Amino acid sequence: MADDNRPIKYIRYAIGEIVLVVIGILIALQINTWNQELHQKKLEKKTLEKIKEDLVLQMEIIEKQLSFENKALAHADSSFMIINSKVDVVNLTRLLDSLSERHTFVANRVTFDNLGLAGNTTVMSNPDLQNEIVRYYQLLDYTSSVINNNNLYRTNSQFGTFVVNNELGFRVDENGQADQNYVLNPELRFTLQKQLDGRKYSSKNNIEKSIIQMDKTKILLQLINKELEKK
Repeated sequence: MADDNRPIKYIRYAIGEIVLVVIGILIALQINTWNQELHQKKLEKKTLEKIKEDLVLQMEIIEKQLSFENKALAHADSSFMIINSKVDVVNLTRLLDSLSERHTFVANRVTFDNLGLAGNTTVMSNPDLQNEIVRYYQLLDYTSSVINNNNLYRTNSQFGTFVVNNELGFRVDENGQADQNYVLNPELRFTLQKQLDGRKYSSKNNIEKSIIQMDKTKILLQLINKELEKK
């Protein structure tokens, strides 16, 4: 009887071993899954924190852009006041030199580019938030393109060239000082007014785009803060 039962015992033992192995594999797989989920959560939190840092810096960049453009508008208005009265050559040339400068808009997208968030759907557990982030950086690229094209074509190529070439014909006296007897004739006055209008348009357009970008930055920061509160 013992010999007859021995195969059954072996089978039971083998089945028990197989069950234990399967259970061990399932436990190992579950632990691995937990570890992957934990790693994913840490990666997502770190990513959101880095994007938040980038957005805070982006707000500073936008604020500096707005400050520069508003200063340019003030200088343009001051120039209009000068040319509509007795021309103060010294102040006018100073203002025109200032208006020929530009402020490059920088798109701070380091984290977004490094992680490839535009095509990587596994980084964020919240697909709606990821879509908002992608759309934000698409708008940021557009804002950067518009502002820097305004800088290149309107400020540099048009107004800057106008000032550098001294198309108003400013003169200096024998002492190398600005000739205060300079007269701005109607034709030159009209030309300068058109140049100043174009320069003001550039700054106004840059301000408009900067304000929109600032609003979107604040909204995205709020969404990220809400998501981080869940982590």
